[in-house]
This record gives sequence, structure tokens and C-alpha cells, in this order.
Amino acid sequence: MKTDKKGFLLAKETLKIILAVIAIGFLAYLLASIYFNSISNQKMVHAQDSLKRIKEIIDNEDSTSEVVSQITPPGWSLFSFVDKKPNSCAGRTCLCICDHVAITFLKSQLKQCDSKGVCEIVENLKDFGEIKIKKPAISIKVVKSEGKIIIQKNGY
Repeated sequence: MKTDKKGFLLAKETLKIILAVIAIGFLAYLLASIYFNSISNQKMVHAQDSLKRIKEIIDNEDSTSEVVSQITPPGWSLFSFVDKKPNSCAGRTCLCICDHVAITFLKSQLKQCDSKGVCEIVENLKDFGEIKIKKPAISIKVVKSEGKIIIQKNGY
């Protein structure tokens, strides 16, 4: 009785190649996930720092108008939520830095700012909608007038 050793050897090597390709694909996915998570965390830290600087100026009793420069991260936006508010604002007016939702019917901007953004409650905030944070980093002007907090892109 004669067995076909070449056919058995070919199947064994093919299985090894398939397993190696699956393992390499899994490792590539894992590395990409770690990288993009790290980038996302860095953007959140930049957003927190920018919002903290804006909030310090708003809370400063002595200042009526001041420019805040180097608002980051680029590609995100600064939002005012006066009517509809994210859950993180506890039903109060707030200022948020988060990624802009391009296709709004798939996911609302409120949910995006809640889950992947930074928000601060700001009483008496005047609605300005959205200010896009572009590269190089933008600067904004914070004005306190007639009991209202007005935020606008610097240069307007």
C-alpha cells in the first residue's frame, strides 16, 4: 500500500501559511488599535487643556475681554450648547470641545460630545454654534458683556 506523501505535505504547509497570515493580521489589528487609541487619548488631553484655559478666563472676575490662543486639537470643534445639551452638562448651558459629526443622521453631535469630547458648564453662555479648530491652532476671544459670556473666533 502506497500513500501520497506529497499531497499530505502540501496540505500541512498550506495550513501553516494560513495560520501565519491570520496571526499577522491579528497583530496588525492590535497594533493599529493601540496606536489610534493613543492618538485619541492625546486629543482628549489637548481638548481638556484648552477648555481649562478658557474656563479660567471665564471664571476670572477681573477680565472682561481676553484672547485665548493655541486652541487644540486640530480637526475638532468648539461648541456652545444652550438649547439642547449633552448629558455631561447636567441640563445646564455648556461649552464643549469634540470631534465634529459629519453625517448627523447617523450620530448626533450631542452624543459625540458626551462620549468622545470634553465639556464644561458655563452659565450665561451666548450661543455661538460651532467654531472649527483648524491647523495651525486657532485663537478665540472671550468677552463678558451685560452678564453674558460671548465666545468668538479671534479676528471677528
